[in-house]
Amino acid sequence: MKFDYIIIGGGLCGLSAGIRLAEQGKKTAIISSGQSALHFCAGSLGLLGKNGDKTISNPLDEIKNLPENHPYRLMGAERVAELAEAVPRTLKNAGISTKGSAKANHFTLTPFGVARPSWLTLHGYFTFENAGSKPFDKALIISVKGFLESYPAFIVENLEKLGVGCRIEKIDLERLTHLRKSNFDMRAVSVAKQMDAPTIDEFASKINACAKTGETVLIPAIIGIHDETQMNRMRELVKNPLFCVPTIPVSVSGLRTQHILQNYFEQLGGTYLLGDHVEKGIIENGKVKELVTTNFGEDHLKADAYILAAGSLFSEGMRSNPKGFFEPVFGLDVNSPASRDDWYAPNFFDAQPYMNYGVEIDKDFHPSIKGEKLSNLYAAGASLAHCNSLKEDSGAGSAILTGFHTADLALKQC
Repeated sequence: MKFDYIIIGGGLCGLSAGIRLAEQGKKTAIISSGQSALHFCAGSLGLLGKNGDKTISNPLDEIKNLPENHPYRLMGAERVAELAEAVPRTLKNAGISTKGSAKANHFTLTPFGVARPSWLTLHGYFTFENAGSKPFDKALIISVKGFLESYPAFIVENLEKLGVGCRIEKIDLERLTHLRKSNFDMRAVSVAKQMDAPTIDEFASKINACAKTGETVLIPAIIGIHDETQMNRMRELVKNPLFCVPTIPVSVSGLRTQHILQNYFEQLGGTYLLGDHVEKGIIENGKVKELVTTNFGEDHLKADAYILAAGSLFSEGMRSNPKGFFEPVFGLDVNSPASRDDWYAPNFFDAQPYMNYGVEIDKDFHPSIKGEKLSNLYAAGASLAHCNSLKEDSGAGSAILTGFHTADLALKQC
């Protein structure tokens, strides 16, 4: 089977690259083995929130202080700024509303009510400008009876540190009674699937019955599994200002974003091969000739150019054994040291060295095998070396921007 471009990995990075290519009318396929890190999205996307112990106000200004081989440094600040400006437009075209700018981070709340620097925040989530300032005077924290994935007491504790007057109300949604027969069913995604119009009406009515004048209402993010319509409906019905607070993964906003982007890619003519796994790439004369996948067997997949967006250890885009770290599809060069003592820091909460391990690339994002460049293969996202997206709060930004960037580089080549 022949395509113009094939992308290995169907998460945020792979979808970003695929959409960029499909928008240009290219015959593009994405191979996705299943769940991606996007499912863990907590309602906001980070471009660059931290550098070491420093919280970043302006991500674009901070790029010059990153390590020389960091993907943002390889792209250059001007290129990062150019692509970052295009992201909200692309998301809006797909059906995803966001708030924010690459020129200045804002803050969102974690599931525990702690301020977190963010670049773009999805529709319905609360944002504020300064981490240490009082975002509002009074808050009503809504708890849903039987729901397991929100922590209102922690939210109250952290908001009260900022001077916010808080109280908690537990609401019993009768239309969710059948879910409470099983603890497994009272989770964010299961609850969100039950949020039909009558349940939304019941939820809003019970909030209105207990909310007081001047209170900002915070609810767990259990609304809007398919699109933004239900959240808009809730806001119309509830008399007070209302926002979502993220839950622990798997998140409703992450699944919604995944589904919307996947649908948009397919509407553009892309082919999304869900549930397949790339077993190996066949290399000839410094180029990827074809891919061998589990589902297609002897019918190998071919393209003019390929983008590796398979992620890192979480999604098995990188693997390890007692001898070292390795990239499993092509056997690409990675930056991990030989000694296992160098892989980790003794303090669990310190930046772990292995989080920086990944595929080595040149300035054009081509990876290599034993120092020999593969001229029609590009690497992007969490597969890349020299960045710790967890500690940097940069995972989503790096995924989208390197996805866009490698797609544009591939377009120029083919």
